[in-house]
Amino acid sequence: MNNYNTLTDADLIVRLRAADEDGFTEIYNRYWETLINAAYQRLHSREDAEEVVQEVFVDIYFRRREIYPASTLEAYLKTALKFKVINAYRSQQLHYKHVDNLIAETNISQVDPHKAFEMKESRLMLLTACKKLPEKCRQVFMMFRFEELSHQEIAERAAISVSTVKKHIHKAMLFLKDEFKDSRIYLLIAYLCFLYK
Repeated sequence: MNNYNTLTDADLIVRLRAADEDGFTEIYNRYWETLINAAYQRLHSREDAEEVVQEVFVDIYFRRREIYPASTLEAYLKTALKFKVINAYRSQQLHYKHVDNLIAETNISQVDPHKAFEMKESRLMLLTACKKLPEKCRQVFMMFRFEELSHQEIAERAAISVSTVKKHIHKAMLFLKDEFKDSRIYLLIAYLCFLYK
């Protein structure tokens, strides 16, 4: 790399539009940590922050010929990050709704009040555990288990490979089993993990 770290952001944008990989690498190196910190403040998870920032950089690389920042490159990247974070929140809320619907299907109105309370408590524990999964892993797991999408459908919706889908699902299932292995709701978690094979 020929002293790319001395180039201005405007120069780097020109290089990026020309598909100069060294120019893109310099932008990545220059703003990665700034964007990670900004994402972490909103998501409170290093893994989730890294995922959304990675998505920002993937997007700008594939849309490089369309990038004409109205102000600075940093402002442009932070705006792109803001929309990625908003999308992550929306996706998270949608997935939690699916969890609620699945648990509601157990029809807790037909069980005694003590069991109804236990099931509500179990639901809260499950939702709390799901929040600990990295964003992409959580999205994939919810689509597979609660929307009943195939690996291929998830891959297309999430813009990832089928093998990556399988890795996310395996990771989520292992995490949930480990999270609840000593808990009285272990059987509920096993039910949620393995009912829709």
